[in-house]
Amino acid sequence: MALPKLNDKPKYELVIPSTQQKVRFRPYLVREEKVLMMAMESEDQTQMFEAIADTIEACVDDEINKTALTSFDVEYMFVKIRSKSVGENIKLTPKCGECEAENEVEIPLDDITITLPVTDLMIKLTDDISIKMKYPSYVEILDKEILNAESATKQTFGMILKCIESVMTEDENMMFKEETNKSQMDFIESLSSTQFDEIRKFIEGIPQVSYDASYECVGCKHNNEVMLRGMNDFF
Repeated sequence: MALPKLNDKPKYELVIPSTQQKVRFRPYLVREEKVLMMAMESEDQTQMFEAIADTIEACVDDEINKTALTSFDVEYMFVKIRSKSVGENIKLTPKCGECEAENEVEIPLDDITITLPVTDLMIKLTDDISIKMKYPSYVEILDKEILNAESATKQTFGMILKCIESVMTEDENMMFKEETNKSQMDFIESLSSTQFDEIRKFIEGIPQVSYDASYECVGCKHNNEVMLRGMNDFF
């Protein structure tokens, strides 16, 4: 007689932020937690991110295209799955900004939300040239040239290359990813500072899981603010 399988049925629902698709999921189990722990111990960002994406794919019961999920889809989905797997609160120990005493702060994961900004994906560069932007997929964020960028500037340029979907003129609609890397960089480097700033604003506005909390220091009673932004701040 085969041993029974436990806890393998979906129990909860979430909505994928970028598509509004409603999916069912189960908490992650020991087999997924083991992979996550091994990835965290490796301190390899690529391995950690891949383990998170694989965990989501394993826990979601409905059909999803893992490679099409945006970076903020994966952040949000993993927060929700984690909250049902190991507890709905996480404890942080930030230091007081006044006396540097450590304080324990609980963050309710169920309160974490993603708000999609009302952003025009079209950026007009000149009277006859525009670009269409897109949110990068999680797979694109795993690019080693972005994760292992030597500087914030190189990381920004790497992200820009992933976020431009097409370049449009009066006569053509050119898919950016179909161009050579040299052609892509030549195009970016030909922008004026004003044009580049419009693209950079889009990059900086890519949604992230976030949470703002305040607490009174147990030592000096100073009021502190805690701002969490992105996956690394929560785990």
